[in-house]
Amino acid sequence: MIWGVVIFICAVGFPVLRAQTSETPEKAEIQGQQFEQSPNPQSTEKNSGETETKKIETETKQEEPLNGEGITVIGDSVILGVEPYLKEKLPKITVDGKIGRQMSQAQDVVNGLKQQGKLGDHIIIELGTNGPFKKEHLRNLLTSLSDAKQVLLVTTRVPKKWQNQVNPTIKEVASEFSNTKVVDWYAASEGKGNYFYEDGVHLKPDGSKYYASLLIEALQEK
Repeated sequence: MIWGVVIFICAVGFPVLRAQTSETPEKAEIQGQQFEQSPNPQSTEKNSGETETKKIETETKQEEPLNGEGITVIGDSVILGVEPYLKEKLPKITVDGKIGRQMSQAQDVVNGLKQQGKLGDHIIIELGTNGPFKKEHLRNLLTSLSDAKQVLLVTTRVPKKWQNQVNPTIKEVASEFSNTKVVDWYAASEGKGNYFYEDGVHLKPDGSKYYASLLIEALQEK
């Protein structure tokens, strides 16, 4: 009789125990799935918003047009004629031009502008119209400007014998400095005699506008 009861309990209990055991992994799996929920939607939305804002800010900076701030031009009488057209497009530009200025005087001009806080990190040098200069003078000048982001040297067009000495010197020395590029006015003005006054050096309004556009284009190049 006792053995019959034991057999009966085992027969009834085993299926129940088996059912409970077989259900346990499924319940655990469901609970695990519920526990491993997706990230907080608010957090994801916030991160997405921050990324989009940074993207817009970056694009705005890249597309922001030049206004002349941080740009300094040093030159002679040629740049004095171009100055109004530069300032028309770049109102905050600093232009320091002087009649008869030589390249050998440029270092003093740079030092003076630096002391006054007027020397930008984008610098254009238009000199050579009034005479030749030694490579060492230009090399020393560019060395003093090695911290500038961009230096542009402009070749000259002048019906004088030194023209063919000045322009090769500018190109040769400029190639030694990674932050320096040449704006080849001599090449750009070829065949455009109508842009010049009778002296073949100074520019009429159309010529000055064209000269200014070349400088602005060079400033925008990476």
